[in-house]
Amino acid sequence: MSAQPEMWRVSTIEGVFETDLETLKQWIVEGCVLPTDKVSKGNLSWINAGRVPKLKGAFEGVTDIPSASSQQPDTETNQGGWQVSLNETQTPFDTPHESPYSPTSPLVSCQNHPGVEPEYVCRACATMLCAECPRFVGTSKIAVCPFCGDLCHSYTEIKTKTARAEFQSSGFGFSDFLTAVQYPWKHKTALIGGAFLYGLLLLTGFRGSLFAWMIMFGCISHVISQVAWGRLDRSFMPDFSEFSFIEDLVQPLFLGLGITLVSWGPVIVLVLALVLGVVSGGPPSTKSPSGQLHAAEHQGPTEEDLSVLMDPNADPNKTEEANRKLYQLRPGAQIARDAERSKSEQDDPTGMLRQLLPYLGVGIVFVFLLGVGLVWAVFYYPMALTVAGYTQSFWSVVNPLVGLDTIRRMGTTYFKAFGMVLLIQFTGAIVGGIVILVTSPFSLPFMGNLPAAFLNGSITFYLNLVIACLLGLSLYKCADRLNINVD
Repeated sequence: MSAQPEMWRVSTIEGVFETDLETLKQWIVEGCVLPTDKVSKGNLSWINAGRVPKLKGAFEGVTDIPSASSQQPDTETNQGGWQVSLNETQTPFDTPHESPYSPTSPLVSCQNHPGVEPEYVCRACATMLCAECPRFVGTSKIAVCPFCGDLCHSYTEIKTKTARAEFQSSGFGFSDFLTAVQYPWKHKTALIGGAFLYGLLLLTGFRGSLFAWMIMFGCISHVISQVAWGRLDRSFMPDFSEFSFIEDLVQPLFLGLGITLVSWGPVIVLVLALVLGVVSGGPPSTKSPSGQLHAAEHQGPTEEDLSVLMDPNADPNKTEEANRKLYQLRPGAQIARDAERSKSEQDDPTGMLRQLLPYLGVGIVFVFLLGVGLVWAVFYYPMALTVAGYTQSFWSVVNPLVGLDTIRRMGTTYFKAFGMVLLIQFTGAIVGGIVILVTSPFSLPFMGNLPAAFLNGSITFYLNLVIACLLGLSLYKCADRLNINVD
């Protein structure tokens, strides 16, 4: 009696199937199973297929898969799954263009029952079958073709794949922009919860902002990778059912750090070099005449003022001025001035620019280099996000050659996506300014405009999901040029 092969369960976008290990490896080589699909040995817990040691060789293409001639169909005796026999000229019917028959034809019907709409399509011989014609084997009632014994796919899924193939070959354009705008709303609960959490964490200081940053980059990289594979129906929130400290926390943190370094790194280095080089010589005075007058108004009383206060026959106007200066020294008055100054600085969008202006006298070369760095950051930032999404590798992200090569292969598609990203960011800046203006009465001293920070954080969360979907769609439309295995 031959030993029973170990059975595996695999969960893909097409459903849950049972099979043996060798057939599972064959499906991996054929591209039917991706590293992110879930597999389970027997009744054990589900795990990503890419994490299974026995399957890593299949994903790398170095596994030995039994030849088709050595596989004998045993669908009636093997109740745990199925085995298929393909000759050398047959390939699995996994994408519509591989079939000799187009399921989108309006004249399709069951092979045995003309006029009856098919429910299944054989992936090997492309025979159309209604719900009653296939043979069903195994405990999961797997549909098998009665003519060749191969696996049958759902006819509806095949039509869906045909539509997706047409969508992929349609080129990148404005319709993809509308798809990206609508994408986050397909998962309203996750969108509302994620936006609320992100906006709330931004109000909790540096640690909270760091955690919000990790969540954001985790969602962005997850969306780009899923959409690049054609999985627009998947949620943008990462799967935390099998929490991994490295993959769910550390990896998004390093991806975000790599994106910042490769895009904004030159600007950061130039600004630090400028500040550190000027500090040793003392920064130039930044007080304007109005600022000096404002400071003079808050100077304390002089000896002459004190003598006026002690003279009962002094001029009333001088006495009032001396009293005002003396009042300015009280702790309450100083705190009020600091609070007013803090609020005015927070509400002044040009404050940072005015602080940097005195340092721009170091030379036109530095200003030119800073301009080049800013242009690089704006242009390359979307590509840095893209590389992080579809490689999930820190070293690929920080290597600009990877991104530049991706831009070369994507061609005009990237420049279209870049223009759309700029439009989204410009819209976000306008909306953010309006939010700050409307909520300015709620600005608090030393704390800032908390409602504006929360609302703008929530809006930023949504817009970044739109950008991620847009970049993922640009990869999906260029999958053949980038060697991306789409569903």
